[in-house]
Amino acid sequence: LLLDEPFAAIDAKIRQELRTWLRELIERVGITSIFVTHDQDEAIEVADEIMVINQGRLEQKGTPWDIYKKPGTPFVASFIGESTVIEQAGSLRGFEEAAGVGTRALIRPEYIDVGPSEEFTLLSATEEGIVKHLHFRGSEWMVEVQVGDHRLMTYRSLEKSTLEPGQQVRVLVHRAYLYNDQSSWMVENRLKEDPMPIII
Repeated sequence: LLLDEPFAAIDAKIRQELRTWLRELIERVGITSIFVTHDQDEAIEVADEIMVINQGRLEQKGTPWDIYKKPGTPFVASFIGESTVIEQAGSLRGFEEAAGVGTRALIRPEYIDVGPSEEFTLLSATEEGIVKHLHFRGSEWMVEVQVGDHRLMTYRSLEKSTLEPGQQVRVLVHRAYLYNDQSSWMVENRLKEDPMPIII
Protein backbone atom coordinates (compact mmCIF):
# COMPACT_ATOMS: atom_id res chain seq x y z
CA LEU A 1 0.00 0.00 0.00
CA LEU A 2 1.52 3.34 -1.08
CA LEU A 3 0.31 6.50 0.67
CA ASP A 4 1.78 9.75 -0.64
CA GLU A 5 1.12 12.49 1.97
CA PRO A 6 -2.51 11.42 2.41
CA PHE A 7 -3.20 13.81 5.31
CA ALA A 8 -1.50 16.92 3.92
CA ALA A 9 -4.63 19.10 3.62
CA ILE A 10 -6.49 17.95 6.73
CA ASP A 11 -6.97 19.79 10.03
CA ALA A 12 -4.54 18.88 12.82
CA LYS A 13 -7.09 17.20 15.13
CA ILE A 14 -8.52 15.06 12.34
CA ARG A 15 -4.99 14.19 11.17
CA GLN A 16 -4.21 12.88 14.64
CA GLU A 17 -7.34 10.70 14.62
CA LEU A 18 -6.56 9.43 11.11
CA ARG A 19 -2.98 8.52 12.07
CA THR A 20 -4.28 6.34 14.88
CA TRP A 21 -6.90 4.79 12.60
CA LEU A 22 -4.35 4.13 9.83
CA ARG A 23 -1.89 2.48 12.23
CA GLU A 24 -4.60 0.16 13.57
CA LEU A 25 -5.82 -0.64 10.06
CA ILE A 26 -2.35 -1.55 8.77
CA GLU A 27 -1.70 -3.79 11.81
CA ARG A 28 -5.09 -5.51 11.39
CA VAL A 29 -4.77 -6.09 7.64
CA GLY A 30 -1.07 -6.96 7.83
CA ILE A 31 -0.15 -5.34 4.52
CA THR A 32 3.26 -3.79 3.84
CA SER A 33 2.76 -0.03 3.53
CA ILE A 34 4.95 2.86 2.37
CA PHE A 35 3.93 6.20 3.86
CA VAL A 36 5.49 9.33 2.31
CA THR A 37 5.37 12.44 4.52
CA HIS A 38 7.19 15.65 5.40
CA ASP A 39 5.57 15.61 8.85
CA GLN A 40 8.02 14.14 11.38
CA ASP A 41 5.25 13.49 13.93
CA GLU A 42 3.36 11.40 11.38
CA ALA A 43 6.45 9.38 10.55
CA ILE A 44 7.35 8.73 14.18
CA GLU A 45 3.80 7.77 15.16
CA VAL A 46 2.82 5.59 12.19
CA ALA A 47 6.04 3.89 11.06
CA ASP A 48 7.80 0.74 12.25
CA GLU A 49 10.83 1.81 10.21
CA ILE A 50 11.75 5.24 8.89
CA MET A 51 13.91 6.11 5.91
CA VAL A 52 15.07 9.74 5.98
CA ILE A 53 15.84 10.92 2.45
CA ASN A 54 17.55 14.22 1.65
CA GLN A 55 17.82 15.35 -1.99
CA GLY A 56 17.48 11.77 -3.21
CA ARG A 57 20.10 10.42 -0.77
CA LEU A 58 19.30 8.00 2.03
CA GLU A 59 20.54 9.66 5.21
CA GLN A 60 19.46 7.01 7.72
CA LYS A 61 17.17 4.01 8.13
CA GLY A 62 15.92 2.62 11.42
CA THR A 63 13.16 2.55 14.00
CA PRO A 64 11.64 5.89 15.05
CA TRP A 65 13.30 5.50 18.46
CA ASP A 66 16.77 4.88 17.01
CA ILE A 67 16.54 7.74 14.54
CA TYR A 68 15.41 10.18 17.22
CA LYS A 69 17.87 9.11 19.91
CA LYS A 70 20.84 8.23 17.68
CA PRO A 71 20.76 10.41 14.56
CA GLY A 72 23.35 9.27 12.06
CA THR A 73 23.93 12.62 10.33
CA PRO A 74 23.46 16.32 11.14
CA PHE A 75 20.56 16.48 8.68
CA VAL A 76 18.69 13.69 10.47
CA ALA A 77 19.35 15.28 13.86
CA SER A 78 17.96 18.63 12.72
CA PHE A 79 15.06 17.16 10.72
CA ILE A 80 13.58 14.86 13.36
CA GLY A 81 12.19 16.72 16.36
CA GLU A 82 12.69 20.31 17.49
CA SER A 83 16.20 21.57 18.10
CA THR A 84 18.57 24.53 18.31
CA VAL A 85 21.93 24.64 16.55
CA ILE A 86 24.85 26.30 18.36
CA GLU A 87 27.77 27.27 16.12
CA GLN A 88 30.39 27.40 18.90
CA ALA A 89 29.65 24.37 21.05
CA GLY A 90 32.72 24.93 23.23
CA SER A 91 31.20 28.12 24.64
CA LEU A 92 28.62 26.10 26.59
CA ARG A 93 29.50 25.23 30.17
CA GLY A 94 30.36 21.55 30.45
CA PHE A 95 31.13 21.22 26.72
CA GLU A 96 34.48 23.02 26.60
CA GLU A 97 36.17 20.01 24.97
CA ALA A 98 34.36 20.92 21.74
CA ALA A 99 36.17 24.28 21.47
CA GLY A 100 38.52 25.01 18.60
CA VAL A 101 37.60 22.13 16.30
CA GLY A 102 34.80 23.74 14.30
CA THR A 103 32.26 21.72 16.23
CA ARG A 104 28.61 22.69 16.29
CA ALA A 105 26.00 21.47 18.77
CA LEU A 106 22.43 20.48 18.10
CA ILE A 107 20.39 20.67 21.31
CA ARG A 108 16.85 19.37 21.68
CA PRO A 109 14.42 21.12 24.07
CA GLU A 110 14.24 18.06 26.33
CA TYR A 111 18.02 18.24 26.82
CA ILE A 112 17.63 21.57 28.67
CA ASP A 113 16.26 22.55 32.08
CA VAL A 114 15.45 26.17 32.86
CA GLY A 115 14.24 27.79 36.07
CA PRO A 116 15.19 29.80 39.15
CA SER A 117 18.44 28.86 40.89
CA GLU A 118 16.70 27.07 43.78
CA GLU A 119 15.54 24.35 41.38
CA PHE A 120 19.12 23.21 40.71
CA THR A 121 21.49 21.28 42.96
CA LEU A 122 24.57 21.70 40.73
CA LEU A 123 24.71 25.43 39.98
CA SER A 124 28.29 25.04 38.71
CA ALA A 125 26.94 23.11 35.71
CA THR A 126 24.38 25.77 34.80
CA GLU A 127 24.50 28.93 32.72
CA GLU A 128 22.95 32.31 33.40
CA GLY A 129 20.04 33.06 31.11
CA ILE A 130 17.26 35.53 30.47
CA VAL A 131 13.76 34.46 29.45
CA LYS A 132 12.92 36.08 26.11
CA HIS A 133 9.56 34.57 25.18
CA LEU A 134 7.02 32.06 26.50
CA HIS A 135 4.72 30.08 24.20
CA PHE A 136 1.77 28.23 25.71
CA ARG A 137 1.58 24.75 24.19
CA GLY A 138 -1.47 23.42 26.03
CA SER A 139 0.27 20.79 28.15
CA GLU A 140 3.47 22.81 28.74
CA TRP A 141 5.34 26.03 28.06
CA MET A 142 7.85 26.44 25.27
CA VAL A 143 10.52 28.77 26.69
CA GLU A 144 12.95 30.84 24.62
CA VAL A 145 15.95 31.72 26.79
CA GLN A 146 19.01 33.79 25.90
CA VAL A 147 22.31 32.30 27.13
CA GLY A 148 25.19 34.57 26.11
CA ASP A 149 25.05 34.77 22.32
CA HIS A 150 22.77 31.73 22.06
CA ARG A 151 18.97 31.55 21.92
CA LEU A 152 17.84 28.16 23.27
CA MET A 153 14.41 26.54 23.26
CA THR A 154 13.14 24.24 25.98
CA TYR A 155 9.96 22.96 27.64
CA ARG A 156 8.68 23.79 31.11
CA SER A 157 5.94 21.92 32.93
CA LEU A 158 2.76 23.72 33.92
CA GLU A 159 3.24 22.18 37.38
CA LYS A 160 6.29 24.38 37.98
CA SER A 161 6.29 28.11 38.76
CA THR A 162 5.52 30.28 35.74
CA LEU A 163 8.46 32.20 34.31
CA GLU A 164 8.20 35.75 32.99
CA PRO A 165 9.85 37.44 29.99
CA GLY A 166 12.95 39.28 31.17
CA GLN A 167 13.38 37.02 34.20
CA GLN A 168 16.91 35.90 35.05
CA VAL A 169 17.12 32.11 35.28
CA ARG A 170 19.62 29.26 35.41
CA VAL A 171 19.93 26.99 32.38
CA LEU A 172 21.29 23.44 32.48
CA VAL A 173 22.16 21.77 29.18
CA HIS A 174 22.25 18.04 29.96
CA ARG A 175 23.55 16.76 26.64
CA ALA A 176 24.20 17.83 23.07
CA TYR A 177 24.59 16.22 19.68
CA LEU A 178 27.99 17.46 18.46
CA TYR A 179 29.09 17.35 14.85
CA ASN A 180 31.66 18.73 12.42
CA ASP A 181 32.56 18.00 8.80
CA GLN A 182 34.06 14.61 9.68
CA SER A 183 31.89 13.01 12.36
CA SER A 184 29.06 13.33 14.87
CA TRP A 185 28.60 12.13 18.44
CA MET A 186 26.46 12.60 21.57
CA VAL A 187 28.07 14.19 24.64
CA GLU A 188 26.85 14.60 28.22
CA ASN A 189 27.55 17.75 30.22
CA ARG A 190 30.76 16.75 32.03
CA LEU A 191 30.06 19.09 34.98
CA LYS A 192 27.03 17.02 35.99
CA GLU A 193 29.35 14.15 36.93
CA ASP A 194 32.48 16.20 37.66
CA PRO A 195 31.26 19.41 39.31
CA MET A 196 33.62 22.33 39.78
CA PRO A 197 34.86 22.67 43.38
CA ILE A 198 33.27 25.39 45.47
CA ILE A 199 35.86 27.44 47.37
CA ILE A 200 34.62 29.15 50.52
